[in-house]
Amino acid sequence: MADASASRLPRTWLPALVISIIISTLCAAALYVLLAEHDRSLVAQRNASAVMATEYSARATARTLAWFSESMGGENFGSIQQTLEQHAQQASLLTAAVIMENNVVVASSNPAAIGTTVQDAASLAARRTQSGVITPGLEQGRPAFIVMEPFRRDNHVAGWIRLAVATPPEAAAPRSDDDLGRDVALVIAPLLLLTATLLMLTMRGLMSRVRTLLAGIVLEAREQGPHTISGGIGTTDRGEMA
Repeated sequence: MADASASRLPRTWLPALVISIIISTLCAAALYVLLAEHDRSLVAQRNASAVMATEYSARATARTLAWFSESMGGENFGSIQQTLEQHAQQASLLTAAVIMENNVVVASSNPAAIGTTVQDAASLAARRTQSGVITPGLEQGRPAFIVMEPFRRDNHVAGWIRLAVATPPEAAAPRSDDDLGRDVALVIAPLLLLTATLLMLTMRGLMSRVRTLLAGIVLEAREQGPHTISGGIGTTDRGEMA
């Protein structure tokens, strides 16, 4: 009986375990890929939202300063200078300046820059379109958005507000491989246990039915065997008597 039980063990537990491992491995791989793709999509969306918020804030600040410069007639640079120095306290604002049509800086958050000339890709694009622009670039060695916003006098562009705003750091980052693997394992481990249990019970039931069926066939064969033999013997005896 012990040998029979041992021989039946691989026919129940082992196939159930192998099939469960295969199914769980496939599910784990699919889940890992889906979670990784979801992480990348979510991170990209959050980072894009952070960039859009920074651009919107930079444009709003530039337009406010342009409106203030227009209200000053584009000449009261002392008041504009004080305003720029106040805005310079913002952590993300790298530089702020007022540039006249001749490219000369007349007010700046950095007083040392007053009197210098500025001519970069952002200023060229703004002069070409004669409207506000925002372009990516480098400022003080850091990635930044360069905002150019015109202020007008007598319906003509009198100068430009130039802001350099640091690009925001990544608002989110995808999960590490270890964290992702742990999250997948937390889902797959119960699935493996459940699948193995269900398969084991199913295979036990099937094997029990097969054994019952085979036992019935054997029993039926045994019951039919003696009649066939006795029938054959009777025929032989009658032949001999004849």
